[in-house]
Amino acid sequence: MTITLTPELEKAIEERAQREGTTPENVALQGLRSLFVANHHTPEEILSLAAQVYAGLSENDRDDVEKIATGRTPFFGERSIQ
Repeated sequence: MTITLTPELEKAIEERAQREGTTPENVALQGLRSLFVANHHTPEEILSLAAQVYAGLSENDRDDVEKIATGRTPFFGERSIQ
């Protein structure tokens, strides 16, 4: 299969590849996999990724994340959203 990219998309892929130290082909394949391949991570990988959410957070920060995630605290605090 051959896919023709727009100049804008090609530039975005090349820039991301440069930032990540990989090839444009790898960036494009990774993006396509995330769109079209259902759950390409094992359950263990998903748990590992989820655990990384808390890496480097203090206990208070972890509590704040949990409160937001479980809906016990407004995401934007007391501010109203305009």
